[in-house]
Amino acid sequence: MAIYSKNLVTGRQLRAARVMAGLTQRTFGAAMGVDERAVRFWERKHDQRPTGSPNDKRIEQVLLQHGVILFADPTPGARLQEKISGG
Repeated sequence: MAIYSKNLVTGRQLRAARVMAGLTQRTFGAAMGVDERAVRFWERKHDQRPTGSPNDKRIEQVLLQHGVILFADPTPGARLQEKISGG
C-alpha cells in the first residue's frame, strides 16, 4: 500500500519549496537521488500531485533537511523552519 505525504499536494508547491530551500533542480535531484529531469517533470504538474510514494515522502524529508516545511492547509504552501535559538 502506497503511503502519500499529506503535505505535498502540487507541483507548484514543490517548485516554491525547492526555490525557498535555495536548491536548483539539479541539486534537489542529487539530494533525492534522481535525475534533474524527474524534478522538472514533477514541477510541471502545476496543480496536481507531483509524484507518488515513495518519492513524495523523500521530497518532504529533503526539503526539511534544507529548512523548508510543506503544508497543505489552508492552501498548499511552504515555509521556512523556525530556528531554535540557544540560550
